[in-house]
Amino acid sequence: MTIPEPLRSPGRPRGGDSDCRDRLLAAAMSAFAGSGYEGASLRAIALAAGFDVSMVAHYFGSKAELWLAVVDEAAGRMRAAHAEIAAELYAPGVSAAQRLRLGVEFLFDQIASDPRLASLVLREATGEGERAACVEERLIRPNLAFYRPLWEEAMREGVFGESDPVVAHAAMIGAIALLVSSRASIARLVGREMDLARLREEFCRGVFGRAV
Repeated sequence: MTIPEPLRSPGRPRGGDSDCRDRLLAAAMSAFAGSGYEGASLRAIALAAGFDVSMVAHYFGSKAELWLAVVDEAAGRMRAAHAEIAAELYAPGVSAAQRLRLGVEFLFDQIASDPRLASLVLREATGEGERAACVEERLIRPNLAFYRPLWEEAMREGVFGESDPVVAHAAMIGAIALLVSSRASIARLVGREMDLARLREEFCRGVFGRAV
């Protein structure tokens, strides 16, 4: 697949109803996350959004451009989330332990808010082609760059196990994504309801213990 360039800015459709574009993007995210790029059908995506398949061509032009628009929309949401928490996460005068706990909770909430994104990233990151490179450049690297200073500081302060920060970051995301996606099974295994707030608390206890 050839990634088309140059990119259009997210939120700027070729014309018409932006709600239509948003609904197509939401349906496409579900399809690409669930079935992968090759398995996702443009006709099924359009049908899930409530439109004729011709609307995909109208707003995005091709399957490749639709996939890229999904990634760009997710990258935009991620940048907005980072901007929202950055000042608090890197606030001077607050202990590394407190900010580490805040960072992990925020990362958990971001993954839990749309597990489809984690599925899409994990699908593509295991590959080697242009889509894998695109996901790495637009989603994985910026997210790592945002959290890495926090992980490294916490390691220096002894409140986070010392390891390669890239591996630690990937392990954190993988563990959270697995927990969120298997929440129903976990609830059956532990024998009690496990909502996301409880699951997040249990995860943080497992990572940090009660001290953080």
